[in-house]
Amino acid sequence: PPAPGEKRPVLVQVHGGAWVIGNKQQQAMPLLAHMAERGWVGVSINYRLSPRATWPDHIVDVKRALAWIKENIAEYGGDPDFVAITGGSAGGHLSALAALTPGEPQYQPGFEDADTSVVAAVPLYGRYDWFTSEGPGRREFIAFLQKFVVKKRFADNRQVYLDASPITRIRPDAPPFFVLHGTDDSLIPVIEGREFVEALRGVSTSPVAYAEMPHAQHAFDFYGSPRAHYTAEAVERFLSWVQAKRQRDPVTSEPAPSLSR
Repeated sequence: PPAPGEKRPVLVQVHGGAWVIGNKQQQAMPLLAHMAERGWVGVSINYRLSPRATWPDHIVDVKRALAWIKENIAEYGGDPDFVAITGGSAGGHLSALAALTPGEPQYQPGFEDADTSVVAAVPLYGRYDWFTSEGPGRREFIAFLQKFVVKKRFADNRQVYLDASPITRIRPDAPPFFVLHGTDDSLIPVIEGREFVEALRGVSTSPVAYAEMPHAQHAFDFYGSPRAHYTAEAVERFLSWVQAKRQRDPVTSEPAPSLSR
């Protein structure tokens, strides 16, 4: 933030790139700038990439980052008790999976006892299902994972793909979610976002907000634009509501704020 302070809310950004490309300097700059201007501490992270890295290296690194943030963010004016997570595409997958698997030993080797929980998750145009083979591009996607990311045959290691799918990790005590997707996404069809939200709303006791960006393609928030601006405003509105609700009464349940304009 532009002014000094302490105990500020924290937003962790996980970049996308199909688990094989990308870095923390390339994505979500409009969102991070918007949040920092309004008093948030933004933390954009890197993680190991395939094909050099093999799943679950990617989510392990996200968890390591969360553990480090919880231990050190106070030095940067952040509140370790209010850490939210966001990300787009592969980052949407990783942020959703991290939010749904706090303390999961499978993804925290050597730091099983570290606190990796988050207070809210905002995944954008994520891939929440690694196992369904029916549908446009699904067989090609699984073939890509087999060759470059997981490096294990799906037929012989189906549980690995199931465990890596946020849609199979949904739990009643999931944190609040705000899921966003573009209606014209040609890389990850919007139906996948809708299915994840429907499943999440069927199980989670926390609020689940959902927004579809009309006519928006994949990665609609990368650069400064009206879509990126309004997306940042909506994310801030949702996360600020989560913060206010926790400060006022962490046990009551209220409807999420309207995100339409």
